Amino acid sequence: MNKDYYAFVKSHNLVNRIYDMFVYFKLIKNIFHEPIFKRFIKQRILDVEYVETLAKYFEDKLRKNKKNIDLRCNLNDLIYDLEYLKQYLS
Repeated sequence: MNKDYYAFVKSHNLVNRIYDMFVYFKLIKNIFHEPIFKRFIKQRILDVEYVETLAKYFEDKLRKNKKNIDLRCNLNDLIYDLEYLKQYLS
């Protein structure tokens, strides 16, 4: 992996943002193991298929949560960043 990829992930705070969305949507129930989950996410976002799956999942959540404007903005930004991340992985 090139260092541009790691700089992008770090500068856009992707691991923390993905983790926060997982907690918000109650995919992670035990928040006491935060470092373990973040390490898992960091390892998994090296895979293009996982990033595509995350983007699709968050797009579905975006369609279902039209009334919450803050959530919509955060999801839009996250989806955009995940789509951009796929370009680094390709």
